[in-house]
Amino acid sequence: MRFGIDTPDFPDSGCAIVFGGSGGLGMASAGLMAQRGSAIVVTYRSRRDESQQFVEQLRGLGYRAEAMACDVTDRAQVDAVYAGALKSFGRVHTVVSAGGLVFDTGPLADFRPESFRGVIETDVVGFFNIAQAGIPVLREGKGGSFVALITCATQRTVPLDALSATPKAAVQMLVRHIATEEARNGIRANSVGPGVVNGGMVIPMMKTETRKLLDMAVEFTPLGRLASCEEIAEAVAYLASSKAAYITGQALMVDGGLSA
Repeated sequence: MRFGIDTPDFPDSGCAIVFGGSGGLGMASAGLMAQRGSAIVVTYRSRRDESQQFVEQLRGLGYRAEAMACDVTDRAQVDAVYAGALKSFGRVHTVVSAGGLVFDTGPLADFRPESFRGVIETDVVGFFNIAQAGIPVLREGKGGSFVALITCATQRTVPLDALSATPKAAVQMLVRHIATEEARNGIRANSVGPGVVNGGMVIPMMKTETRKLLDMAVEFTPLGRLASCEEIAEAVAYLASSKAAYITGQALMVDGGLSA
């Protein structure tokens, strides 16, 4: 066994694409991968200004980064992101899916059908578009890695959380299929299941009557606190990196013990 050799986390060439990179988890993941040697493409659907400011910050630190508009439910827009990334950086070695809607919480019987349809379209169809368009791109680049952000609620049923857990469970299964079908092409696929995070979709919950659900989730978390976006990003960057070269088809729960 050899010690003292610092293996680069990411290839010198190519880039990582973070779909949904304008949110808290997406930005944290993109920033950490940039810090560890990867060029970055972040996508946004409506937060153009925030995404451009983030990219300028990365560039100011000497990192290579671009921002591109993308609605992941539109396959043509997803294809355009891959084409743009290849044009700018020559190769895509990492694809992170970090987007999602701010979803309703409550009893399943009370959901509006359009709410359920919306999260399925964004989370499940959106990830399908990302994955199916990305597989040939990663094959062409002689391999790479997918990482999808899901939820720890795929492992432990959280009351009133069906609109989050149901589509993310489908995403988790798609990740497992990529892992088993594409390993021969040097492609790995894993997912990260956050618990309750101090950022992203949780922020609106802090300002509404759903705050009690948030407090309940923290109460049932053994570590007894919210996670930071940076703590989730550590898991994303690790699974995407060469240090996780023998890990595929897995779901890493970063939830303070909530799913234990």
